[in-house]
Amino acid sequence: MAVGFALAIAAALCSATAAIVQSIGARRLAATPHVDPRLLLRLVRNGPYATGLVLDGASSLLTFTALRILPIFAVQAVGAANLGMVALIAMCVLRLRLTARDWGAIGGVIAGLVLLVLSAVAAPPNEVTGTAGWWLLAAVVVLAGGAYLGSPAMSGPAVPGLLAGLSFGSAALGARLLGRVETVGALVASPATYAVVLAGLTGVLLYAMALQRGSVTVTSASAIVGQTVAPALTGWLLLGDRVRPGFTPVAVLGFLLAVSGAVALARHAQPHAGRDDCGPEGGPGR
Repeated sequence: MAVGFALAIAAALCSATAAIVQSIGARRLAATPHVDPRLLLRLVRNGPYATGLVLDGASSLLTFTALRILPIFAVQAVGAANLGMVALIAMCVLRLRLTARDWGAIGGVIAGLVLLVLSAVAAPPNEVTGTAGWWLLAAVVVLAGGAYLGSPAMSGPAVPGLLAGLSFGSAALGARLLGRVETVGALVASPATYAVVLAGLTGVLLYAMALQRGSVTVTSASAIVGQTVAPALTGWLLLGDRVRPGFTPVAVLGFLLAVSGAVALARHAQPHAGRDDCGPEGGPGR
């Protein structure tokens, strides 16, 4: 289990570092009226943002491996905690001064992660029906299609941020479904693999679009909710994710502390000259 948490923490650190470098390039990109796949090409050509995408890729691989060991609620809560790492890195790199409230939020994140470590049970997911991967892929297609059709009406960052979080959460669910896959052939044949890829790309596009539409504070908080709550419930109800006997209240408290602390620190994700909004821009752990 310690290996799984180490992988999840390393994934969160990669994501937090990605947020720092993405802050340099994200605002250079012109806003798009809807979810446009061509935006991905623009992101790749933007040097700092491209570096962040490489780090996000490393984070995704580490998260995928962690999800083969740990329940999804634990991994996603650790991923959300990357905003705490963002705040600490920003403090060191950008010479920010954290308030007592900031330190309290960071303490909440750390306490929540400790409680999750104590309560989580390391195990692969339960056996699920062969159609589960197809259902997930269908849900991701509907999510991507709905986001594309509805994106012109999204004037603020909250809705695309939430949809980005749901996309990243769907990718995590797909990775958890692939927890019992042992061969490359089975990986290629599984619809969950394609759900992971499509959900990941959709999440990147939606998150970039949300950043272009307004405050990253709202974007990050919305995405954290989307990528943690829904996958955690799905993992609990369908994939057999469990906690140690008698530790359910501990796990719930740890999850809430980690996620709420991350949301409280979301305001450190946007670079500005002023103290209150200063910090790196980027997304939650994906």
